[in-house]
Amino acid sequence: MFTALPDTDLFTPVCYRDDRFSPAEGAWANKTELIEKCTPAMADCVPCPYRAMCIRQTRPHPSKFDGVAGGRLWLGGEVIGTADGVDDLDLPLPGKPRDICGTGDGHERHYAVGEQPCDPCRAAVDSPPPVEPETDPAQEQLLLAIAA
Repeated sequence: MFTALPDTDLFTPVCYRDDRFSPAEGAWANKTELIEKCTPAMADCVPCPYRAMCIRQTRPHPSKFDGVAGGRLWLGGEVIGTADGVDDLDLPLPGKPRDICGTGDGHERHYAVGEQPCDPCRAAVDSPPPVEPETDPAQEQLLLAIAA
């Protein structure tokens, strides 16, 4: 998996200088071609201990990165695929809260931009949806009769 650079004790991950992880712009024409080129390489990320560092250094979302970083396939800085067995703790902590934080959509947006979900978004997904209490139709009619 890891090899030492010649005449050094520095180890490099298997993706070092491998075009499958970040193909040149002209090497693919559309999303489907990028997926076909990069998906096989994502399996090499699963055992890699540098996944979190890879994401921090690549900064895929701000840089609009296309390719594989940290066990995820990115297109324009958005996650479009994740290798099985990759840990979400590799993702950076969330930045500034968004208007949709605290909702299921906010939770999904964190993952799309390659962030760990914030506490309000995690709570929104983990908590069950509110259940409205059942009302007795006879009680409703009585209330309507009193109100009239």
